[in-house]
Amino acid sequence: MSNPALRYSLYRLGIFAALFAAAMGVFSLFDMEGGGNVFIAIAIAAGLSAVISYRFLNTQREAMSEALYNRVQAAKDRIAEDNRAEDEATGAISPRAREAS
Repeated sequence: MSNPALRYSLYRLGIFAALFAAAMGVFSLFDMEGGGNVFIAIAIAAGLSAVISYRFLNTQREAMSEALYNRVQAAKDRIAEDNRAEDEATGAISPRAREAS
């Protein structure tokens, strides 16, 4: 899997799903019937998965951050190049400024 954002998201989702299944298993083990158990299990899974992800997925989070930064920088560079080419094509840049760059 080459996309760091997808990898990180799938890891987070997997941790949440495992914790949700465990919480629902505990509720069914102790025969806790009621409509609120699903919401409690979601809250428990969300809280614990956030803590676990923060602690153990630092490498994936850094890779995702770096990939996002590189994509933004590449887009900024393309926009700057397009603006420069447009300025040159329309004559918006003086000949002196063109020689300096």
